[in-house]
Amino acid sequence: MGLVRESAKPDVIVAGSLLVLGLLYGALALGEGLGTMADSGAGFFPFIVALVLTAASVTVLVQSRRRTPGGGTPPEDGVEDEGEGEVRWWRIAGVLAAALLVPAVGETVGMVVTLANSLVLMAKVMGVSRWSRAVIFGFSFGAATWLIFVRWLSVPLPSGTLGLF
Repeated sequence: MGLVRESAKPDVIVAGSLLVLGLLYGALALGEGLGTMADSGAGFFPFIVALVLTAASVTVLVQSRRRTPGGGTPPEDGVEDEGEGEVRWWRIAGVLAAALLVPAVGETVGMVVTLANSLVLMAKVMGVSRWSRAVIFGFSFGAATWLIFVRWLSVPLPSGTLGLF
């Protein structure tokens, strides 16, 4: 019984973090104004992101309560997992730091460039072995973001004081 609680603890921490971020982001989005269906306000898309974060937190919490460690049968007493399920806090901190780059420098550098670079950093922190793969991933995400939001939906993303995408 104690083993289930120990392995579920990181999931509960993640779920709680996502919930706090979702609620905070939702409150900030509501402060910006949602607008109407015909003319969405500045807070519409951030509010959608807040809903997704909140739903993700509920999903993580429900899944952590349903499963046993490792998704299988509980291990017998005295059997070690050999590091499986171990939380790597430096990776969590690295992803959060890369994510915080977006609001910190998105207005100055440009949203698409900032998102692409943040994704490159996140990919490297999460263990992508080659820089070329991380750069291709980040560039592809940036290009898709630009195509979807700027080109197709005509949402003016901040281009920054540097005039980049």
